[in-house]
Amino acid sequence: MPEKILVVDDDVDTLRLVGLMLQRNGYDIVAASSGRQALLTALREQPDLIILDVMMPDMDGYEVTRKLRADPKTLAIPIIMFTAKSQIDDKVTGFEAGADDYLTKPTQPRELLAHIKAVLARTAKSRMAAALEPPPASAVQEQAQVIGLIAPKGGLGVSTLALNLGVALRAQAKQSTIVAEYRPGQGSMGLMLGYLNPQGLNQLLQRQVTELSTRSIEPQLVIHTSGVRFLLSSYKPSDAQQIVRGEAFESLTRTLSYMSKYLLLDLGTAISPIAASTLPMCDRIIIVVEPIPTTLAQAKAMFDDLQEMGIGPGRRQVVLVNRVRSDIQLSWSQVQEELQTRVAVSFTPAPELLYQATSRNMPAILYQSESLTAQQFGKLAKLILQAA
Repeated sequence: MPEKILVVDDDVDTLRLVGLMLQRNGYDIVAASSGRQALLTALREQPDLIILDVMMPDMDGYEVTRKLRADPKTLAIPIIMFTAKSQIDDKVTGFEAGADDYLTKPTQPRELLAHIKAVLARTAKSRMAAALEPPPASAVQEQAQVIGLIAPKGGLGVSTLALNLGVALRAQAKQSTIVAEYRPGQGSMGLMLGYLNPQGLNQLLQRQVTELSTRSIEPQLVIHTSGVRFLLSSYKPSDAQQIVRGEAFESLTRTLSYMSKYLLLDLGTAISPIAASTLPMCDRIIIVVEPIPTTLAQAKAMFDDLQEMGIGPGRRQVVLVNRVRSDIQLSWSQVQEELQTRVAVSFTPAPELLYQATSRNMPAILYQSESLTAQQFGKLAKLILQAA
């Protein structure tokens, strides 16, 4: 059955030319000439893709996109903004509104076709993963093993670790896995994976705590081709104001724990209001450190804070990240002696691998599955499964 594309433009010639080109390439076309008509048509037709103009008299494309993303029946439909507005600010506004891609007029038909194929292929992969994933909410009866990941300072790669560990756990355990990025305004996983405007967490934080149910959460999860479901955070700095909503994250964690077998929480840096509310709910806490004396001093202070919260050494696990090759850093054994605790896994420096994986929107563990870094992620996943 041909894929259905909704083309929205108030210019009749554009509608005709784009529609004709797509029909010749085997697509089923529906058209709308205004923003309001686009909303009604999208709701009725449920297209596989929307090509959307920005400058329309009754409602611009940005507002149309926001309304589509706010409706559970249309929020998952991919959108390509196709417009003459070519300034950087215009593009940023489009992505912030919820567009999946942005293409400026005029353009060659083959370029538009290439963008369409790329967006549809990405969507198809997500749907395939959804078909392979066990029923998430209703089928899981027991609570997940909840694993929090945190660092005493920034820049240690907590998000990279959470992302790749989630993929490793899903592959080894063959069980449903959710990775939740609890970092409003500081999200990076979406960019790593190629999702240009992640709004899942923001959408949920706009709700009342009592409205955070499996029914409201499930549509906001992004299903990766690895089978892992991600709750992604925005990278818009002003969204960091949500960090004070500890009670919302506590409720969110409680609900998510009944939607998978493994739940990984990216808690970022230090004990924020989010971390203070959710760390007591974690079965295991992975603390990311580097072999630098100042960082280890911060880690020991974090240990003390966790102890005061009732989280003792039995629930803590230390992971050592070596970010640079240097003789001035402490060794594995020196770190263990300084922290008076065992280091579960030590990650060797791999800046080139991580850069290349991110540039291709792939988890490092999948980009080079035989690499030492992939083996180290796999080892940490195996330790978690053995201790479960």
